[in-house]
Amino acid sequence: MYGKTRPEENDVPGALDAVVRLIGDPAKQELYLSDVRSKAAESVLHYGRYFARLLRDLGVVIPPAINLQSGARGEVCVAGDHPDKSAVEALIASNTRLVEGFKEIEVLHEIIRSQEEALLFRRLMQQNPAAAEKLLASKTQLPVFHLGITSAGPLAFFSRMSH
Repeated sequence: MYGKTRPEENDVPGALDAVVRLIGDPAKQELYLSDVRSKAAESVLHYGRYFARLLRDLGVVIPPAINLQSGARGEVCVAGDHPDKSAVEALIASNTRLVEGFKEIEVLHEIIRSQEEALLFRRLMQQNPAAAEKLLASKTQLPVFHLGITSAGPLAFFSRMSH
């Protein structure tokens, strides 16, 4: 189980409650990490299909892959030098379903990433506290979520960005 949803456990009041309503069991107020993983995989697949269809209608061909990420102002942007970057960003900006879908996928993957890192850190603390502290001190880069739209299908991943 990921955890019970009590307001005092949330950084943003109601945020985890909303995720539980989306994926978990609202009656029990429980959210399992396996449920989040399943929902994330399903969302990535549906988003990739929808986005690929819109790209075909726009005349954008993959490859090269399109690397989506959140911009500095929270917008969804194309990272890198894709030849159709401007057209793809205009499509995203004009389609709230694309923006909302990306943000949902980003949140789901952030939950998964943060819980997996916490679990690994707890295990390392039990086995080698000095190594765990060293690992914690070495994390000077923030995780950045990416959603790659590739010819083989969509791919969600994180990279690290300096503070």
